[in-house]
This record gives sequence, C-alpha cells and structure tokens, in this order.
Amino acid sequence: MGWAIGRIRSMGEVREERPSDPGEMSARPAAVSARGDRRRAVILDAAIQLACTEGLEALSLSRLASAVEMSKSGLYAHFGSKESLQLATAEHAWEVFARAVLRDEGGEETGGLEALLERWLSFYERKVFPGSCLFLSEGIQFALRPGPVREALAGRVTEQLAALRAAIHHAQEAGELSDEKDASQAAFELHSLLLNADSLSSVTGDQAVFEQARARIREVLGASVS
Repeated sequence: MGWAIGRIRSMGEVREERPSDPGEMSARPAAVSARGDRRRAVILDAAIQLACTEGLEALSLSRLASAVEMSKSGLYAHFGSKESLQLATAEHAWEVFARAVLRDEGGEETGGLEALLERWLSFYERKVFPGSCLFLSEGIQFALRPGPVREALAGRVTEQLAALRAAIHHAQEAGELSDEKDASQAAFELHSLLLNADSLSSVTGDQAVFEQARARIREVLGASVS
C-alpha cells in the first residue's frame, strides 16, 4: 500500500486542451470524472496506509495533505472534514476487502466456504493492509466514542460475521457441513481464528500462524461434515 503515496505525488495537474470536435466535448465530463475518481482512490489508498499504521484518530486532512503533498484545501474539496475523511477511508478499506475476499470482479460471491476462508486468510497473510484488521482494531479504539465512525466500523465487523454465516448456511444446504452445527457459533469460531492469525502475525512477525490457522480450520470444518 506504500506505493500509493509515491503515486499521488507523481500525478500532477491534468492540462486541459480545447476539444477539436463535439464528440470530444461530450466525452470530456466522463473523462474528467474518471480522473477524479482515480485521484480520490489513490488518496484513500494513502489514507488507509496512515490509518493502519497510525490509527484513524490520527488521520486528518492536515496529516494526509502532508503525506501526499497536496494542499489541505485541495483535500477539503474531496472530504470536507476529518470525520468525512475517516468515514471515506473506512468505506474504501471495506471495498478493497470485499473485492478481494467476498466477491469476484463482477461483484458475485465466488466458491464455497473453504474458498472464502482461504481468500480471507490470504488477504491477511499478504498484509494488504499493514497491521491487523482495520475494522476490528479501529472499532475497538472507537468503541467508547459514539458517532458515525464507530457505527461504520462496527457495521463492517457485523458484515464479516454475516458473510461467514451465509457461507456456512450454503455449505449446510449443499450437504458439506452438518446442519446440526449452529451457524452463528461456527461463524464466531472461524472469525476468531482468522483475526487471531492476523493479529499474532502482526505482533510477532511469525507467518507460521497462518498455517496453524489453516490446520485448525480444517479441523473445525472436518468435525462438521455430515
């Protein structure tokens, strides 16, 4: 993710030229919008880097402006306030996670429960985000701070558990898991394994925890096969 800061520094300003025909004029707004979306995404990539290493509370327009070498007023046009920036960062982080773990490029869920768990572990193993799970770690930091940021983070953890429950239900319907296994309890156990491996690897630097997690997941799923 560190590449994001270098990339935003090199983007520069886009020089506008007078269109040579009406077709170019009609295409111009879409092109400008696409460039704006790309720039916003690159800024938010850098914001995720900062949030993961320094915390969402430390993330501010001034801090991000310094990191990406933009003016604070330029970032204000994108986000408006520190809270808006924090919310946009959490949302962008969820989009990255959901695209990599929960859905394919077409927006569809792919594979079964085992495939989902492997994508999830791989996401943590590859350290797509520095540190441990942003939604849980920052959710804890904001747990006693009522407001939109706390609600957004808590909501994403709830969605993670819901995704696991849905995959477990599907596996039960397909006869891959015993329907005697409580889906909520299984989701809790699997979620705990995933997050514990992520946290331990961040604290100790020991990547072997992911293989240990895979072994335990196989035991949990194997014990639940009908």
